[in-house]
This record gives sequence, C-alpha cells and structure tokens, in this order.
Amino acid sequence: MFRDRFPVASATEPSRDDPAEPDASRSVIYVINTLSRGGAEHGLATLLENGFLRDCNLIVFVFSRGDGVLRQRIVDLVGEKRLVEVTPGARLTLAGMLRGVVELARLIRRVRPKVVILSLKQANIVGRSVLMFNRRVRCVAFEHIARLERQPSVHLYRFVLRALSFRVDEVWADCPTTLRRTRSHYPWPRPRREKVVPLFIASSTPVKRDYRIDGVVQLVMAGRLIRRKRFDVAIDALAELKARGIDARCTIFGTGPAGAAILARAEAANVAERLCLAGFVDRWWRDALQHDIFLQTSEEEGFCLVAAEAMMVGLPMITTVVGGLNDYSTDDVNAVHVPIGRPEALSEAVRQLAGDEARRRRLGQTAAADIAAGYSVQAAQRVYREIGAGLFAPAPLRI
Repeated sequence: MFRDRFPVASATEPSRDDPAEPDASRSVIYVINTLSRGGAEHGLATLLENGFLRDCNLIVFVFSRGDGVLRQRIVDLVGEKRLVEVTPGARLTLAGMLRGVVELARLIRRVRPKVVILSLKQANIVGRSVLMFNRRVRCVAFEHIARLERQPSVHLYRFVLRALSFRVDEVWADCPTTLRRTRSHYPWPRPRREKVVPLFIASSTPVKRDYRIDGVVQLVMAGRLIRRKRFDVAIDALAELKARGIDARCTIFGTGPAGAAILARAEAANVAERLCLAGFVDRWWRDALQHDIFLQTSEEEGFCLVAAEAMMVGLPMITTVVGGLNDYSTDDVNAVHVPIGRPEALSEAVRQLAGDEARRRRLGQTAAADIAAGYSVQAAQRVYREIGAGLFAPAPLRI
C-alpha cells in the first residue's frame, strides 16, 4: 500500500515531500487517531509549525481522516507523501484500528524508524502491540489526559494499556499534572525518560480592554461537545441565573456528539433562547473578546487548550480545577475556581464576578500576562530543541 510513498525508500530530486537527505537513522513515525478538532490534533500542528522534529524524517500516521479540518494544515507542514491515512472515514472505528495494525507493521518494516510516537489511547494500543515485534524501535507514549473517557470500553482500554506499558521507553505529557497523574498507568518497573511537551504557545493577538458590562452578562465557552466537558452544568447555572433575575446569555464555540443533548437540556430548563451553539470557529477567542466571562466546567482535562486561549486574550475565567489548570490557574489571582458539577456554585460565581468590574479587569489582565510569560514561543522552542536533540540518544536500559 505504501511502497511508492516514502522518500526513505527512494530518494530522488529534493522536494518538500522528498527531502534532500532522507536519513533512516533519524526516521520518526507519529501515530495519532484522526485529524479532527481535538487538543492532541491541534497540538501536533503546533509542534510542527514551531520546528519540532524538523530535522527528522517524519511520517504522520492516522487511522482515519476524521472531520479533516487539520488535514491541509498537516500536509502543508509535512508533505502529502508523509501523511498516511489508513481509512478516509470521519470516525475512528474498530475495523480501522485493526487495519491500522497491519498497515503500521508494514510501514515500520519498510521505513525502519528509530522512534515511534503514539498519541491518544487507541494509537497507543495499536502502536504498542505492533512494537512488541520491533523491539529496537524506541516507543514514546504521548499522554494527553489522566483519566479515560467514561464509556463501555474504558475498563478494557485501561487493562490493555497497562498490560502493554512495559513496551514504552519514554513518556511525554502535555502538562506537569498529566505527567504526574499518568504514572500509575505504567505498573511495570523499568527506567523511562519523562518529558513535558508544550502543545500550546501564546500568540500575538489583541487582548480584552473593555471590562464593562452593559445590561446582559455575556458568557462564553469553547471545546468539543462531549460529556466530560459538563456543559450541562453551565445550562443549569444559566437557568439559576434566570430564576434570580440576572439576564445572562451563553455562547458555546465547538462541535461534537453532545450538541443535541445540550440543546435539549436548555429547552427543558427554559433557557434555550439564552444559549447559542456557534459551531467550530477557527481562532474562536477573537470572537470571544466581546464577551464578559469565560466558563470552563469540565470534570477531566489534559492541558485544557481553550482555557489557556481564553486567558491569553484576557477573558476573566471561572473554572473547575482539572488537568493543566492545576499548573497555570490560581484562584482569585488569574481565575475563579469552582467545584465540579455544582451549578449553584457556578451561578453564584458568575453573579459575584459580573457585579465587580475591577475584579474582572484584574483577573483578565493577570491571566493574559501569566500566559504570555509562561507559554512564549521562545520557551516552547527551547523545549522542542532539547527533546529533539535527545530523541535518538540510547534509551534507558530495560530491567
């Protein structure tokens, strides 16, 4: 299937797809589920756009195209021949994963990579299984969240990932909290390198200047519309605000399978007219600047890209303390913290913050300054260079 696609097999005239110096000793395969709108997928694009793995012979391997939003962006960065899509479908399926086992094994046999990077749990299950028969290849597991999604297969996923964890030579994570909390996923005692690899870089973008609220309180949220994001809590809080006579409206940027359930809950709570599902908007934070308060209600996160983006543009934020928010948010310094799953606490926090312009300004400006200082392009690129320089060094000896 892949015989004519890879420059490692036939280096001819140099081009974007066929580099002048294809070096099998620096070959890397990056395995990820799909090219959809998730944080891990956007993170891959951020890595590549900022020079990570630039000096490697890189191939990106995906099981399915997903919604394809990021496809052209990835192609522009690595070249059409270096993007392998096992299936063109929009959804990740069991059949696609099984086919992926065969195709990844073929690709590894043909390319002979030194390193395979596995991003997200399905990619880790397939990749670790294949690498059981390729012990000379360094296996890097890229962790993006500490707790797996609540679904019928979660216990099977957890068992298989733990059973195959002895094959992992190196662990990367999107933030210190994810790295710390996923150590229990690796019960087999053996030396492993650990790295925090930033997937978010603060961009030069306009920040919020006007913190006045004239009448209606404009709330904003963003993220994939899935269960663990707990948009239901925000809907219930919106209903409580309405009952207390506070005119608040909420805009949610994003798409996902829970969209219909969110609308149904808003209808049942009699706040559908106060809710706007805006769909996916690239660089949503630019449109969000006209809003007053950003809400983040998840029960589990990795780094939480959308929270960092909201802080980046100076939006005052009310958030649950999950995942990376443990690392970059501090209660009443650059955010307001609320407990998970408590709409009454969320509505009270909105009421208090909406009534205090000086506090909104202080939180928003501090958040923007903290994100700019902690997630600069220079800091990220230093980490990328350090990790890239050590990527082909000998792995720690297995016990």
